[in-house]
Amino acid sequence: MKKTLVGMALLSSLCMAQEAHVGAGLGILAVPDGADAGIGLTLKGGVALDSVLQGMGLQVELNKSLIDPEYGPFDQDVTTLGAYTTYEIPLPNSQMALRPRFGVILPNLGDDVDSRDFILSSGFGAIYKVDAKMNLYVDYTVLGDSVNNYSAGLEIKF
Repeated sequence: MKKTLVGMALLSSLCMAQEAHVGAGLGILAVPDGADAGIGLTLKGGVALDSVLQGMGLQVELNKSLIDPEYGPFDQDVTTLGAYTTYEIPLPNSQMALRPRFGVILPNLGDDVDSRDFILSSGFGAIYKVDAKMNLYVDYTVLGDSVNNYSAGLEIKF
């Protein structure tokens, strides 16, 4: 029953969406002190829910390490899938906006360990509106206990 209600809520949210975007970027996968950081690819897609609340949105994000960060005796393959609620805060008299986000991620998708538990995730970003259909972005995202992602990229709206 709960899954049905969640599915219906997501479907109704998507029906109320007024604008969608897709994006891609590169980032630094930072790990705790003394370990070598990695390089990651970020793919994202989202929808604006301005009919619910001006500035609110939903976003799905996939992070995959291209160069694995070193953590402990091994390289750590970082592959996460996240879902976030976002809120865009425009800066007055500017083409920029701030975008905090909160959600859940499914971490460790690249590990041999069978740990498929959802964990809370949060992040903070800034966007620069190049024009009505394109944004440049920078993001900071917590991807779990030991990995933070600092990324920059491009979003296309449709």
